[in-house]
Amino acid sequence: MKKTLLALLICSPFCLAAAIADAADAADDRTAVVDMVQQFFDAMTARDVAGMRAMLTPDGRFYGYREGPDGLQVMRPTHQQYVDGLAGGDRRLIERFWDPQVLLHDRMAVVWTPYDLYVDGSFSHCGIDSFSFLKTDEGWKITGIVFSMEPDNCAASPLGPLQDRQ
Repeated sequence: MKKTLLALLICSPFCLAAAIADAADAADDRTAVVDMVQQFFDAMTARDVAGMRAMLTPDGRFYGYREGPDGLQVMRPTHQQYVDGLAGGDRRLIERFWDPQVLLHDRMAVVWTPYDLYVDGSFSHCGIDSFSFLKTDEGWKITGIVFSMEPDNCAASPLGPLQDRQ
C-alpha cells in the first residue's frame, strides 16, 4: 500500500504535466482549425487562389445542397474545380460564421458552424458548414466541406447586418 502511494505521489506531477500539455495542444488545434475557416472565407472573398490551394488537399471535394422546387439539388465540385471557379469569378462573396463547434481526435478535426453568405453585398442564403480537416506534416488541411444552402427562414445572425468593407 505504501509503495503504491509513493508511486502515485512520484508519478502524479508527471501525469498532471502531460495532461496539461495535451489540453494546451488541443486548445491550439481548436484555435488553428477555427482560424483556418476564417482564412478560407477571407481567401474566398479576396479570390486568393494561391492561399486557397495552400489550405485544401488536392483530392478533396465539396458537397453543397439545397431543397428546390424540383427537390434536392446537390453540387459536388472537387477542390480543383472550386479553385478554378474562384479564379474566374467576378462577384464579391462574403461569408460569415459564428458559434463554431469543434471536434478533435489526433490528426483529424471537424468544424460545424452556422453561416450566412452575401453576394455583391446582398444576402444570398444561410446554412450550416461542416469542414473536415487532416493534420499533415505541413499543418492542418481542409479535406472537404459539406454545406447546406438555405435561402429562406434564416434566423438573424448574431453578427448583425453585413458591414461590407471593400
